[in-house]
Amino acid sequence: MNTEQLRYFVSVARYRNFTETAREFYVTQPAVTHQISALEREVGARLFLRTTRNVSLTRAGELFLEDAKRILDQEERALGRLRQLESSGCWELRIGYLNSPSRHFLPRLIAAYREAYPQVRVELIRRDATGIQAGIDAAAYDVSFSVLSDLKGMNGYACRKLGADFYCLVCPREHPCLDNAVIDYAKLATEPFACLSHTGGAYMYKQFLQICRGLGFTPASVTEYPALEDVIFAVECGQAIAILPFRIREYMHTTGLAFVPLEGHGQTIELGVAWREPSDNPAVEWFMAMVNRWLLEHPELF
Repeated sequence: MNTEQLRYFVSVARYRNFTETAREFYVTQPAVTHQISALEREVGARLFLRTTRNVSLTRAGELFLEDAKRILDQEERALGRLRQLESSGCWELRIGYLNSPSRHFLPRLIAAYREAYPQVRVELIRRDATGIQAGIDAAAYDVSFSVLSDLKGMNGYACRKLGADFYCLVCPREHPCLDNAVIDYAKLATEPFACLSHTGGAYMYKQFLQICRGLGFTPASVTEYPALEDVIFAVECGQAIAILPFRIREYMHTTGLAFVPLEGHGQTIELGVAWREPSDNPAVEWFMAMVNRWLLEHPELF
């Protein structure tokens, strides 16, 4: 079934005459008859009752006429939107992002992109790691920023690494664990820890436990929070200490906290970007070209 057949069908239904439809579309009457017959075979029902004197719709034809008109109307509206988009040169770019690991570079990147491509309307969608994955599965984003391991192998998307960060111990500056020049990791086991939840930040939660094991202890008390801002707040309140990516100190407005690099665990967190590929949206190509250029010109940001 194609739109040409549907147009012929709607026209015959309007004129109740194959000859008039042939005149409307500047084709022969046998051509119209052939297309209508093909349509009837495909839908599995007779759409017209034909006699030597008149043409009328069957009951199936009456029902199908409503759907055919709706399909043609939807096609026309879709084509109209595309023609309007092409003529105006306006495009949309939907960016899903995990706030914490992209906070130190994404605002500058987006601002530069909007200045270079004012015809693109950028929509920013903040989600946790699980939400980013779900959005990619649903093809809700043109571009996504998240933990690299969560972006790999997503159907319909390509991805690349942007950078990596190491982990540090985050605690109040006056915390007893900082009294000695070298942190006694065994004593940290008795401290209450705050971390991202295993549902919203599964990868970081897993790395947190691996780092603790690598340092030779298992936390006796762990409280999970939905966002890194909540984790930092708990540490500022003196309720817990945390193990977090080091670059958080650059954009979290914290007071009285120490960020102490951890040694001997070997864990890093890698940030990546995923984008639709293939994509017929030029805004995606423009954006990724800028990302690749910035990786070369401003590697310190990532």
